[in-house]
Amino acid sequence: MQSSLCLFFKTNNGSIVVKQTCQISLAFLLLVSCLYSAKFIVALFDLTIPSPLLAMLIFIGLLYFNVIQPTRIAPVAIPTLKYMALFFVPAGVGILQYTALLAQNSYLLLCVLIIVPTVGLICVGYIASQGTHRD
Repeated sequence: MQSSLCLFFKTNNGSIVVKQTCQISLAFLLLVSCLYSAKFIVALFDLTIPSPLLAMLIFIGLLYFNVIQPTRIAPVAIPTLKYMALFFVPAGVGILQYTALLAQNSYLLLCVLIIVPTVGLICVGYIASQGTHRD
């Protein structure tokens, strides 16, 4: 008899079949454990970084060092990525709640959205042009 974390059940023909829900549960547990470990680290060290961002960094580190295999996360990651647009709906509703504030500060927002990237590109272009003459 095999021992495993997964649950087994017998079908009518007597063969043992592993439930796919166990794989999904384990993958979900890995993702949630990354999130709650990040929340614990942020609370413990009183960090200003958002815990979901730290959770993503932990998760990427675990994937990079092959602690977690991507095939184990696939049962949860693939459906989540398929419906990723649904996660942006609350953000859009939140923006719509503050339309008066956005309209009040529209001039400042437009200046920041246009001037900051323009100044950044000019600085990068100037630095890059200075580097080409040294070759």
